[in-house]
Formats: sequence, C-alpha cells, structure tokens
Amino acid sequence: MNGDLQASDLLCSHWIEVAAIQRYRDVVRDGKEPVRAFAVLNEDGRFMGLVEERQAALFPGRIFADLLVKRPPEPVAADAAVRDVLNALDRAPTLHLPVVDERGECIGVTSHTCLFSVLLSREQALRRERESLILQLQDELHAHEIASAVFNATSEGIMVTDAEQRIISVNRAFVNTTGYEPREALGQSPSILSSGRHSADFYADMWEQLREHGTWEGEIWNRRKNGEVYPEWLHVDAIRDEAGRITNYVGVFSDITKHKELHDRLHALANYDSLTGLPNRTLFLDRLRQIIALAEHRGFSFSLLYLGLDRFKEINDTYSHTAGDQVLVEVGQRLQTCLREKDDLARMGGDEFVILVEGEELNVHTVAQRLLRTLENPILIDQEPFFVSASIGICHYPDDGADTDTLMATAQSALYQAKAAGQGGFSLYSPDAHERARQRVRLVSDLREALEHNRLELAWQPQFGLDNRRVTGFEALARWQRDDGRPISPAEFIPLAEQSGLIAQLGRWVIDTATAEAKALLQARPELEQARFALNLSPYQLDDSLPKILTDGLAAAGLPAGALEVEITESALFADQERVTETLNAIGSTGVRLAVDDFGTGYSNIARLKLLPIHRLKLDRSLITDLEHDHSDREIVRALLAMAEALGLDVVAEGVETQAQATFLAQAGCPQAQGYLYARPQPLEPLLTWLRG
Repeated sequence: MNGDLQASDLLCSHWIEVAAIQRYRDVVRDGKEPVRAFAVLNEDGRFMGLVEERQAALFPGRIFADLLVKRPPEPVAADAAVRDVLNALDRAPTLHLPVVDERGECIGVTSHTCLFSVLLSREQALRRERESLILQLQDELHAHEIASAVFNATSEGIMVTDAEQRIISVNRAFVNTTGYEPREALGQSPSILSSGRHSADFYADMWEQLREHGTWEGEIWNRRKNGEVYPEWLHVDAIRDEAGRITNYVGVFSDITKHKELHDRLHALANYDSLTGLPNRTLFLDRLRQIIALAEHRGFSFSLLYLGLDRFKEINDTYSHTAGDQVLVEVGQRLQTCLREKDDLARMGGDEFVILVEGEELNVHTVAQRLLRTLENPILIDQEPFFVSASIGICHYPDDGADTDTLMATAQSALYQAKAAGQGGFSLYSPDAHERARQRVRLVSDLREALEHNRLELAWQPQFGLDNRRVTGFEALARWQRDDGRPISPAEFIPLAEQSGLIAQLGRWVIDTATAEAKALLQARPELEQARFALNLSPYQLDDSLPKILTDGLAAAGLPAGALEVEITESALFADQERVTETLNAIGSTGVRLAVDDFGTGYSNIARLKLLPIHRLKLDRSLITDLEHDHSDREIVRALLAMAEALGLDVVAEGVETQAQATFLAQAGCPQAQGYLYARPQPLEPLLTWLRG
C-alpha cells in the first residue's frame, strides 16, 4: 500500500530553518504555530544539523550552533522508502530526523507522528475510495461476478448480511482476518465475531444508527476464530431497495493492530521518558492541569516536590554518560518505591524529578525525608558504588500558586533554596527567597552580558618589599560595575560565576586581560621587569585545560612564564587532591609560579605543601588586622613565617594598613606586604600615573 511513498512524502509542517547564530528565544518569541525542530544553517546557507524544540527550550539563550549534538543521527534520503524511514526513526535517539536531497541539503523534517499522519491520511483516502465502490455495489449487488471480483480484490474484509443480519457473503480478506471459512460464517450472525469487550447497548446503538441513518463507522474490538481479540476499523452501510426498505448490510473492515501499536508507541515516546520509563514533562504538566482543575472544584490541596540530584554532573564527567544513565534509572526506581499508588512521579529531564502528593504539610515532610533516605545507600554500577544525594523543593497548592506555571516556578525556586542551604536536604517555598533567586538570575544575566561585551576591568594592587618599600609585584583583582552604576563586590559575583558555570569564561577573561595589561605596564615601566603579576584562580578552574590557557595567554602577550603567578586558596589544595595535584604540577612545569592565598585560615598540611610546586604563601588579612593588640596572632604569624622559611617559600602579608603592622612584620622576617598602607587596587592607567608620581 505504501510502496510508492518516499521520505519526501512524510515531511512535518512544524519546522523552520534558523541561522547557526540565532537563539531559540528570539526565533519563537512571536511565533503563532508550534515549532518542533530547527534546521540549523551556516552563514553560507548549508545545512549543519537538526535541533529539537525540547532541547532548544532548555537553553533558550544559547545559539543553535552550540546545541548541535556531537554525534547526530544520519539524515534520511528524500527517496528513502517508508520502511527505511521507520527503521531510521526507531534507531535514532531523537524524535525528528532531517530529510535531505541528493546534494545533502535539508528539504524538511520527519518523525513518527508525521509518518503516522501520512499513512493515516492515505488509509482514509483508500477507505473513501472503497466506500465509493460500495455505493456502486448498491446497483450492482445482484451482478454476482462483479461483486465477487470486487470482494476478492480488496485487502479489507467485507461481510454482507441480509436485512435480518444473517451473513450471506464474505470475501477472502474476511477469511484471512477472522479465520472463519465461508461455510462457517454464512448463515451466522456477525455476533460470532463478538469479543465481549462491548456492551449490549453498544451494539444496539450501532444497529439503531444503521436503521436510521444508513451508515456507521468506528473502532471495534472483535475476536478471531482462534480466540485472539484484535482491533479493527469498521464501516457499515445499509443497502435499501427502491422502496426504501433495508435489504442488506455491507461491512468493510481492516485490522488496525499495527496502527494501534504504532499509536501506542508514539504515545509512549511523546509522554514517557525513554530512559526511566517514568512520565515525562509533557505528561506530568497535563496531569498537573487536571489535578488543579479537580482541586479547584472539590476544594482539596496538594503539594509538589521538585527533586534535583546533587553534583550529578560529576558522575557524567568523571565516569561516563552511560554510568550516569544507569544511576538515573536506579534513582527513579527507588523514588517510586517511596510513594503511594495515587502519587505522581515524573522525570523532568536531566537529573530532576517532580512528585505530586496529596496530603497535609506534615505528610509532605515525611515523604521528603523518605525520598532522601532512599538515596543514602550506594548505587552499584558494574560493581562500583556510586553515592548520590538530592535536594528537594516543596510548594503547596493553592498557597504557593493556583496554576501550572506558578506552581512549577515556586517548586523550582524552593529547590534552589534547598541547594543553597546545603546538599541532601529539603526546603519549603519562601517568597523572600524566591525574590532573592530572581535577583540572582538577573545578576547572572547581567554578568554574562558584561563578559560578552567586555564591561569588567582589572584593578592592580602593588606588593612591596618591607625592607626597602620597592614594588616587587602586582595582584590583579577583577572589578565589575553594572550599567546602572552600582559596583558589584567580587565576594558576590565570583561565587555567582562559579555556581552559574560562568567561571571558566570569567577566568579566561582575567588571564587574557591580565597578561595583556602586564605587558603594557612593563613596556611603560621597564624597571619593573623583575616584578611578578599575580592573579587568583577559582577551584572550578583547576582542570587539565588550565595550563594551556595560561601558556596561550602568556604567548599572546609576549611575556615569560616566570612573570606570571597564580594564586589558589588554601582550602582548594585539599579538595579533590588527585585532580588538583595533577593540574598544579602541570602548571608548575610551564614555569608559571604558584602561590597559596588566604594562608593560615584553613587546614595546613605541611607534607602536602612539600609535594606541590608552591613558591609563595600569602598570609591572610585576618591574621594581620589585630597584630598590634593580639598576642596570639603575633605568635601565629611568627610560626607561619618560620615554617615558610624552613620550606624555602616566599611570603607576602595581605591587608597591611598601619605602620605598626608593617614594622612588626619586617622585624618578624616577613619579606613582602600589600595593603592600603602602601596603595589601593587601581586600574592600569591610574596605576601608571601613580608609579610615575
């Protein structure tokens, strides 16, 4: 039936072409029609790949080029047969596949839904043709030879009864479908096919409609001779004589088992998560809309629990996405065991799940605690234990929202509150915390824009030798002033960059800018050629790509490696020690110097310091502030200086603001210091003016 159909006949209407640099939020903003897929074109108009709507909607601010998967499924040729298209869709990890011509240009997009719609339309067209043929049979029914030829030529089953509903004729397709030979069916009632799934009223209504209107059409479940129940699409016409009396009934039917299976499969793809088998976002939101309508009508309340796994990305990055997928499957199964039958659990995507629970607040707390406890035991993947924890945000209907969008937003806000409070806990929605979260989102957006448009700047604070007050180096400090003129403290925007994933971009900007400005400063003041230029690193930057980023920045500026010093906090030395050690050793091998910032505020392990290529310790300002009045601080500083001398490490004291502090440090043997006593941090141009003065 579909041998003449090709992939070019199975194209969807809900797709558009977009440029690689466009974003989802710009493309769909004013669209009135739904867009399920985006064909991404490069600047020459060449097809690059396909991005699905569900993927683009998760990252509306990213350009489409960044959303293209690394291993896209093979496109479908325009002249591919239906079976080949269906096989390709079954294999593909995506819902849509691009259809390309012989030049590789995208001519459209296909999917299971499109394929099914085309086949259904074709089936309907064939049915209409056959219905027309049946109408002709009203005049030709007594021409037995013609009727027999038509009966046995069609692939649909045909059954003819007399006015008393006794079967008088069947065709070969009837035999093939039902298993009843003509001798077994003739003279019998159509009820021999009854499956028992329909009530007596169903059949009474069907025959009543036939007598009144002369036709009936619909889906019906029948039973084959071997007892197998199957679905069929049945069209019945009442045949009348010239006087208007019913003389016969003609039923034409087709076995739609394959269509039902395809429909069920498409329904599962559209409504269930393919990995965990749980309801997906689409199905859950539909369920949520229904429960809201019911709750509004009956006056009951319910709660949403939004669960997100903590640090799940590390499993994917450290092991593999396959291991991560297995963890998600196990998590879904464990969560399901904690819930009642009437509770709803769905996977929203990534490492996030949502649970709808009917009950009072105390019950919801109990459910949240049960969900967290079920994740305490390790998950074994290939005999290796994986420990995962989760955070849960909780909101209530109708107190925290009376519609789908508001409830989902408040539940997610509560999840962010839970994560901010620490891992492995739960938090109820708080309007004040929600507003802080909104402000945080706006601040992240402003920071991203500031980085993209180079609106940050560096301030340089000089470091001095305590014996001669000569400049020995400079520390680069990032500064950000928003467009409204409000300065944002590094203590605020740097943690924000770490949490939002912008730290890599910010760190790269600091490295490139610091090396370029350091070169400009040395060109203006050649006498500072022995000075070192320090910049701070976030622990989130310590990966295997960092050494190359540093050497690339030095090479671009034309600076020797020894001119640059990178500072890491003392606490960072003891987090993920194996990874940190490898990264710091790689940095040290490039010739870049390493300093430990905020030294004296954490757990100092001398043995570990000896294993790392550390050159300098920076005494934290908290140890310097009370040197004039606190005897214990003075003793601690003396001890740290003695330890540094024994290890052969240079030392810089931070936060020196009084001459008394400087005098004590010099007498105690501290070689260098920085602080407001000597100079405040200042941008490059004011710094050059200060140096000339």
